[in-house]
Amino acid sequence: MTSPFHDDEFRIDGLPITSTTTVLQRRRLHDATAMLSRFADPVWDLFPALPDRHRANQAIHWDTYPQPLLFACKLYVFALVNVTEHAPRVAGSRADVLSIPSIWADLSHLRVFLRWLADRGITSLADATEIDLDRYYSHVREQPDSTPRQRKLLLAVQRLHLYRDYLPAFARMPIVVLWGGASAAELAGDPDPRRLGNRTPRIHPDVMGKLLSAALLVTETIAADVLPAARQMITMRALAVSVAADPRPYSHWNTTRWNAAEEQLARVLHAFAAAGHPLPGRRDGRRTVVDLAGLVHAGQLPHVAQLKLDPCAAAITNSGLPVVRDLLRVTKFTKVGDRAWHDGPVETSELRPLIRHITTACFIVIAYLSGMRVGEVLNLRRGCVTRDPKLDLIFLSGHQLKTTPQRAERSPATIPWVINAQGAQAIAILEDLAPSATLFPFGHFGTANWLRSPRTRTKNSLADDVHAFITWFNTTIADTVDHPTIGEDEHGPITGVRLRRTLAWHIVRRPGGTIAGANQYGHLFTRMTHGYAGQADAGFLDEITFEQFLLRTEQLHDDHQRLTRREHVSGPAADTYRHRVREGQRFNGVTLTSAAQANTALSNPDLQIHHGALLTCVWRPETAACQAPTNDENGPVWARCRLNCSNIAYTERDITELRNHVTKLRTDLDLQVLPLPLHRRLHERLTEHDRAIHAHESTRP
Repeated sequence: MTSPFHDDEFRIDGLPITSTTTVLQRRRLHDATAMLSRFADPVWDLFPALPDRHRANQAIHWDTYPQPLLFACKLYVFALVNVTEHAPRVAGSRADVLSIPSIWADLSHLRVFLRWLADRGITSLADATEIDLDRYYSHVREQPDSTPRQRKLLLAVQRLHLYRDYLPAFARMPIVVLWGGASAAELAGDPDPRRLGNRTPRIHPDVMGKLLSAALLVTETIAADVLPAARQMITMRALAVSVAADPRPYSHWNTTRWNAAEEQLARVLHAFAAAGHPLPGRRDGRRTVVDLAGLVHAGQLPHVAQLKLDPCAAAITNSGLPVVRDLLRVTKFTKVGDRAWHDGPVETSELRPLIRHITTACFIVIAYLSGMRVGEVLNLRRGCVTRDPKLDLIFLSGHQLKTTPQRAERSPATIPWVINAQGAQAIAILEDLAPSATLFPFGHFGTANWLRSPRTRTKNSLADDVHAFITWFNTTIADTVDHPTIGEDEHGPITGVRLRRTLAWHIVRRPGGTIAGANQYGHLFTRMTHGYAGQADAGFLDEITFEQFLLRTEQLHDDHQRLTRREHVSGPAADTYRHRVREGQRFNGVTLTSAAQANTALSNPDLQIHHGALLTCVWRPETAACQAPTNDENGPVWARCRLNCSNIAYTERDITELRNHVTKLRTDLDLQVLPLPLHRRLHERLTEHDRAIHAHESTRP
């Protein structure tokens, strides 16, 4: 049934459908200037309804679907898009309405089913019998596809079946109960991925440390040197694109192409004059001449050689525009240590890739130090940072992903992220470089898309940017400034989605440590929890919870191995320590399917062993000396730790660190310049540590 618009009137959820009906009827539009697709169009563009602008183009090309089932599929997709009240939901779905990206992704799996039907001569969904559906199920299970893909193939058919009541009879599968009512995950033997925890691999700490250090070097040092020339380049390119004629392809240089280039030069010179913008220049001996290569790049002109010919050279001379030396060149370089980061000037041709690398460095800093998702970073817009001097906090507002529409709607004003100064500096750099409201423009630098499109960079293009950044830094910057190169990660390419997972690891594993410029993770996480990252639906606390549980179980396993090898433990909580370590072995191999289970496990007394820098806390809130009367802590507060606490135990590892610390204290006490109160405090602490070491050795079996 390919063109059924005869005498029948089709309605989906009360919406009449004709060939000219716009597809996006009940979805909020995020691009008011977009041309909306109509029902009869061969391509449906769903991008105007996307709130997050970093997605790849969400277009449905109907010529890839089997013709006999095409109209029925169009009606079904129209229902998916526009049935927004009490929409049918697959069991276990968390969303009330299927999102546009999910619809687009689901259709690629549905198309497999439709082609399978068409190949067997079934030209109407109403003709598909229960036997046909069972055969398709067997066909899917016999394929070499992974079980997650098999689950998605079956889920697409189940969703089509769920919408049967919204579709006309010819587009409706007659089966009442599909595949016995089993879920797609059960049919495919594939567990729900949400029940397996986060399987995104972390970036190795050594690799992440060098990557973040490199990104901060770029945002804090290199960007400041490049920004003046980059601003000029972007301004001039925007003027040139605004006056450019429609591009016409030329296979080779001919008279028409020469004339078109001369016309573009005339337009560019006129635009520069109207805007009061000078021409780029460079030194030639003792005089300043026009930088023709810079003018080509900034003016979107075809070739330097043409500008040297008489007509173009005369036009440049007669324009009367002032010439500013090194307008589009970088000639001054900040030293990193005792060496400058670049040898010789950065020419205009090098500015474009350099701007790309600076933008990528800003992304790495923002994404890693904020805990934001990739899409949330890519959707940031100009003016997203505000500061509260009274609270000493920097707020970052933007579009939140994977949250309720109500929460996402009110996020810019009421639930911002809280970031540190380095993240704010990276955003300030992007605001300098971005030509429009979006901070990560779409497309190639200097093109009309890059300058004007409301879309942003996509995840795939960003992954290419990160790879290019690492290659550039390792080959161009690292050796020049004696910075260690960024190595390869054992789990493959470094992508944006892995940054968030890695931050959770560093917060849990190194709460008092530093990485790349003294980023204190305990302090960073405290700030983050003030904003959206600390809210339940942000998902970041789930990352922290799982990392805490993994760390605790790994430590318990190590503790148990050491006790088995007769490690000596002393202190008032030594017996409790040994009991908990032995009892804690029942957690080995446990499977957690949710953050709530991880939280429950973490609160179990048998897991309450916390290793500090010089001692081990066998946590009991009733006897904890660090527990303030007004607080309800669920673990030790190291800043309030007291050495007379009954929760303290000393392992052999603690005593080794304690001996090293005692040696350092004795060195400090030998200094004659210490104030008397500090001298007394250090002496008291030294006495307590000596007592702990003596007690440990005297109780050794």
